[in-house]
Amino acid sequence: MGELNALSCVGQDDLVTLRIVCTMAQNKRNKLSLEDVDDYGNTALLKACYLGRFDCARTLLHFGANIFAVNYFGQNALTLATCAGHLPLVQELLCRRSYQDFNRSSLIPALCVAVMKKHAALEKYFIGLDPVGVHSTQTVHGLGVGDLKKMVTEADRLNKRRHPTPPTFLNCKFR
Repeated sequence: MGELNALSCVGQDDLVTLRIVCTMAQNKRNKLSLEDVDDYGNTALLKACYLGRFDCARTLLHFGANIFAVNYFGQNALTLATCAGHLPLVQELLCRRSYQDFNRSSLIPALCVAVMKKHAALEKYFIGLDPVGVHSTQTVHGLGVGDLKKMVTEADRLNKRRHPTPPTFLNCKFR
């Protein structure tokens, strides 16, 4: 068995042990911390969001995990939950920190991630949160929502051309 820490508990989706680790981390006499990071700078909360592990994320938040954490790639909890396409987790995070505040701390706003990952329900949800800000939302690279939609459409078109549907018995033409 590996090292006992919050990151490994989230990775294994082990909620029972995660609660024990969180309780132990509150006791300052031991060396356990909820803010240890993996090779990508993800804390246990960030990893839970990326993996869409709602109960793990909620437990970590309950025990005081840092909702302001950002990994080495400039991604925060909202960005990663959006990447996972997990609306209930997104809603839980937004009960604890504002949408605009999350977007200010990320290289790529959550709406842009939803567009790139084709999570239409999340895209609609974020537009509902900030209908006026949609037009000014852009990545640190200067790409807006419209630019990203065009890029995703073009990538899909090129992928279809590059990887056409393989012939099957039903779509084969007989001579």
